[in-house]
Order: sequence, then C-alpha cells, then structure tokens
Amino acid sequence: MAPGSKPLLDRFADSDLAVEADLMRSINRFPFFHTAEGASRPRTRFQGREMINLGSNNYLGLADDERVIDATCEAARRWGAGSTGSRTLNGHTLAHEELEELIAGFTGQEAALVFSTGYAANLGAISGLLQRGDHALTDEEAHASILDGVLLSGARLRRFDHNDVDALERLLGSGEGRPAACLVDGVYSMRGDAAPLERLADVCEEHGVVLIDDEAHGFGVLGPTGVGAAEAQSVLRRMDLITLTFSKSLGTCGGAVAGDRTTIEWLKMTSRPFLFTASNTPGSLGAAMCSLRLLIEHPHWPAEVRGRAEHLRELLVKQGVTVHPSDSAILTVEVGSDAATVHAWRLLWNRGVFCNPVVAPAVRAGRGLLRLSVMRTHCDEDLEEAAAAFGVIDEAYAVAGR
Repeated sequence: MAPGSKPLLDRFADSDLAVEADLMRSINRFPFFHTAEGASRPRTRFQGREMINLGSNNYLGLADDERVIDATCEAARRWGAGSTGSRTLNGHTLAHEELEELIAGFTGQEAALVFSTGYAANLGAISGLLQRGDHALTDEEAHASILDGVLLSGARLRRFDHNDVDALERLLGSGEGRPAACLVDGVYSMRGDAAPLERLADVCEEHGVVLIDDEAHGFGVLGPTGVGAAEAQSVLRRMDLITLTFSKSLGTCGGAVAGDRTTIEWLKMTSRPFLFTASNTPGSLGAAMCSLRLLIEHPHWPAEVRGRAEHLRELLVKQGVTVHPSDSAILTVEVGSDAATVHAWRLLWNRGVFCNPVVAPAVRAGRGLLRLSVMRTHCDEDLEEAAAAFGVIDEAYAVAGR
C-alpha cells in the first residue's frame, strides 16, 4: 500500500459510479443536483432558465404560498431560527403539540408524533415498533425509508411482489408465528399507483399483522378531504399506523406518524431517530400548520390536483405517449435503459421542461422512467406546452408510439 493511501476512500473515487458521473457531466448529461433559483412554482428558474416544473412534489402549490411563508416567518420570530436540541430535552414547543393535535384530528387517529423529516418518521416508527426477531413484510417497491427502518430495527425483512396481496398471504402462511408488520406506501413514489389497502387490511387482520401505511404521496391528493389512499379506499380506521411527510403537499419540511395513543407514547420512548435528533425548525412547524389548515379549509383542492394530472395524461396520450396507470399526481413514462432515459430527459430539458429521470437502482435495470408530478397551480398552458415537448422524443426511446 502506498504511503498516504486510504483504500476505503480510494474505492469510491475509482468506482464505476464516479466514472459514469464524471462522463455525464463532461457531455452535459448529468441529470441531478440542478440549482433552482427560486421557489418551487409551476414555472421555476433552473440554472438561468425558466422551465415548466414537472419535477416537484409541491402538489398543492403551497411551497410559495404567501400565507404559508408568513406563517413560517411568524413562527421563527416567536421560537427562533432553530430548536437547538432534541424534543426529549429542550426542543419541544407548543407548536409541536398544536400540529400533532391537528394531524391526529385530520387523519382520524388518537394521537400523532412529529419528526424532523418524513424519512425520519418512517425510520423512527418502524425501528421503534419492530424488534430483532420480528418479521417485516414489505412491498418490493417500498420507499427506502421503510427499508432502512426495518434495517435499523433488526427485524427480518421479507418482500413480496408489487401490490400482490396473494404473495403477501403466502409469506404469512409460511411464517413462524413471530410478531409481524406489513409496511406499504399508500401511493408509490416512482409510479404513482396506490396500494390495495382494503385487501391488505383483510389479510393483516386475519393473521394478526400490524399494517403501516406511508401516505407521503397520497396526503393532500387522494380521498374526499385529502388524507390519502386509505381515505380514498374507505379503510382509514383500519390502518394501525399512518406516516406522512410535510415536504410534498404541505410544501415545507417534516413528517409525522399517527395512530393509537398507546403506540405513539411508546414511540416517544423507543424511537432512536426521534430521541437523538434535533427537533424541527420552528419555521417548518408554522408552515406545516398553516398548510394543513388551508387544506382543511379547501377540501376541493385534492380533486383539483387529480384533475390537473388527468388533463396532462390526456394531452400526453394525444401525443402518442404511453403513460403508466396512476392514482395520484404522479405520471410516469417508461423509456428503457439508463442512457436512453437520461437522453430523453435532456431532450425535454432543452425544450424547457423539467422532470425527474428515474434510473437503476430506484427502478429495475432497463426500466428507466421519466417521472412527472403535477401541481394544483399548473395552468392549461403549462401542461399543453409540456405535452407538446414530448413530441420531439425519438420513438427509439420507446416513449412515443408514432
């Protein structure tokens, strides 16, 4: 080994991933870490250019709402710029309590617990509930935060095919009678399709399995009032725990888990990601409360978001584009290889459309996607212009069927 050499660091510098990233940057095809020069709006400036923004999860258009911004500033003036500690010791405020009460009431649960991010909410709820020797059954497309929560808990991870309730039942039938939880996304972030929560609840109740529903992408979009996929499928009260994030429909940062009071109190004492991390910034709490109150005051907003997504779908179909089935504000178009997906993304970028290229390992190799997410505040002109841009993508990339 050469003097000064550190193999642990060298293996990253010499990895295929690093080489590929450098190559993509050199040919102006690196699709990540683009600098936004303003708030997330239907049209947002990225690197000096105004783009139609179909890459944001700002579903309700609240990230730049003046009422939410004012609430953020007011909370910061009252409680300061940061919490300076964990909630357990010195970072707990009345704002946390008010927001938790609001979330519990909105989701129809007894209690709620606020975390600093939606990722931390999944990590904390799962690792605080499951223990080594327990079984965690997850959909193969479950979010990384769910998988990491299982990893932190030490439970045995068992995965079933996407939305395949029969496969879940087979796993349960071959189990060892261990305590178990089924962990699913109410809406899956990559394809925008909903979980079959009613059938999942039936199976979980039959086998005595806890059902945890992550409503990160359903919250504010699905259901009569916007609680999410569980509300849309009329099974809200059959969910044992619901996790959600503030960074999508509420337009700020944070997350929460809602459930029965006993379980929430247990998580306060056992969840390491809750106990050992700094509390939410006061501004994020003020923003989340304001956004949630606005959603409660405007129960028609979720239907408006879904209407915008359906309109974009119709426009894309007219262009000959095949769009995956979706139940949410997320639309996906399958392209193929990673290289083809990045090239298709760049063609759209060149025509003023910003979207998300999704490549392995976020999806299976060779199944790369263009992910489009719609805001309530997109106008017809935004969506029509974006759909027209798809007409330039060569059919060799399997996007358009012309």
